[in-house]
Amino acid sequence: MRFGSSLLLLVLALSAGQARPSFATSPDDAFVPKEKRKAAPRLTLRDLDGQKRQLSQLKGKVVVVNFWATWCGPCKAEMPEFTKVHAEYRDRGVEFVGAANETRAARDKVQEFVRRLEIQFPIWLEASLDHMEAFKVGPGLPATVVVDAQGRVAARILGVTDAAQLRALLDKVLLEATPSAASTGVR
Repeated sequence: MRFGSSLLLLVLALSAGQARPSFATSPDDAFVPKEKRKAAPRLTLRDLDGQKRQLSQLKGKVVVVNFWATWCGPCKAEMPEFTKVHAEYRDRGVEFVGAANETRAARDKVQEFVRRLEIQFPIWLEASLDHMEAFKVGPGLPATVVVDAQGRVAARILGVTDAAQLRALLDKVLLEATPSAASTGVR
């Protein structure tokens, strides 16, 4: 079953070509209003050191989960955008997770990819089509989900994204947590 899921993702990635595709989702279409949000599905994967990691452990933070693979051309093209935005937002309580559609046996290849692109956020292995479908972003790579601090899906990006789209979505989600002047009694 896992081979079939990986094969489907490979076929979809190859059919997209190596050129960077246009956005599959606009920032407005990607955003999920607070009243329509549902709890993020369970996501348990292993990091590059083999330790079990769970998305639920990051509750209380805004989390960007990017589904990608080393063999996916569009994923390679967008990864520098994630690296840039991660550097800008990590001190604002935003966590990034690279959910790689790679087996533990591909760990060395993934580590080389991470080193070459200077990725500074955690990479978790063995993300699958089932995980992507649970988040409603499957079946094609890349795909990205933003989870709010309450552990609910706040945005879904189907396809390639860039720094501007990520910033717009993160700013919108982070602004929700900021008390407004009206609610604090400040005028």
